[in-house]
Amino acid sequence: MIEDNVRATRRRFLKSAAAFAALGASAPALAQAAMPAGPFSIIIPTAAGGQADVVARLIGNKMSETLGRPLVIEAKAGAGGLFSGQYVAKAEPNGATLLFVTGAHSILPGIHRATINFDAVKDFEFISTISTVSFIISTSPGFAAKTFPQLIEMSKKSPGMITYSTVGAGSTHHLIGELLQKTFGVKWTHVPYKGGATGLMDVAADRVSVAIDTPVTTLPLVQNGTLRPLAVSQEPRMPQLPDVPAVSEFSPGLNVGTYLGLAAPARTPRPIVELLNKAMVAAVADPIVQQRLAAIGSAPQSSTPEAFAQRVARDVERWTALVTELNITN
Repeated sequence: MIEDNVRATRRRFLKSAAAFAALGASAPALAQAAMPAGPFSIIIPTAAGGQADVVARLIGNKMSETLGRPLVIEAKAGAGGLFSGQYVAKAEPNGATLLFVTGAHSILPGIHRATINFDAVKDFEFISTISTVSFIISTSPGFAAKTFPQLIEMSKKSPGMITYSTVGAGSTHHLIGELLQKTFGVKWTHVPYKGGATGLMDVAADRVSVAIDTPVTTLPLVQNGTLRPLAVSQEPRMPQLPDVPAVSEFSPGLNVGTYLGLAAPARTPRPIVELLNKAMVAAVADPIVQQRLAAIGSAPQSSTPEAFAQRVARDVERWTALVTELNITN
């Protein structure tokens, strides 16, 4: 009888242990089961065919393989990301609708302070960054200033005479220009364009002094000799431009760039956030993904949800303070 009881107890223990192990092994599956059946969507803030579309598909397709779900890319372009942010903030918090986040997201509360109807931090569960992106400050090869210190010196001698092109008022490019002016005590004249190509060509033709733009548009023109790079906006130096200094080398602590990442609506269950984070981290670590990101000047960098949320919150604080001080509105 005693031996029968011992054997019965052992069977119950082994059965419980097996069930516990199975539960642990299937935790990701359980989290995935909490997501609705069918595809998951990544909402991009710009028109199809641009950098956001390319990177969203690159990462999303790898995530699709991990999650076993088809991917849908949907563009909600306009107002610098206001429309896409609003759409995802109001979506069901089930992991099926994700926002493609760029650095412009953190500018929205300041630029659209009179009309924005969501909180750029609290209304989202930030999943992971994909990469960080430095901006390139460039001139034409024939421009008088051949280095960034020479540009600052020239700017101080002739306040307002140096012009700089960006993709538009209130853009990250524009605010980086304003921050550089404030940091180095100079005055430039902003020349906004609708898109970057025309502005870069006007800088190359010496119709505008300086361009502030991303590597995806600037690097090809630097590499073919059309533009001369003077500095990059954040450290470390770009691998593609090892001889070009970061602005922090002239003003320690000055690091400003942008990032790409994904976020879900607030109140998305933590197990789903963790599942998506693991899928993103694996995607960013893929050698082909890293190679393709590096080719467009985007430094691959995944993160924890907490680290991404903290970065967005810091940038919201910095940019809101700057646009309020300068009274910049959309």
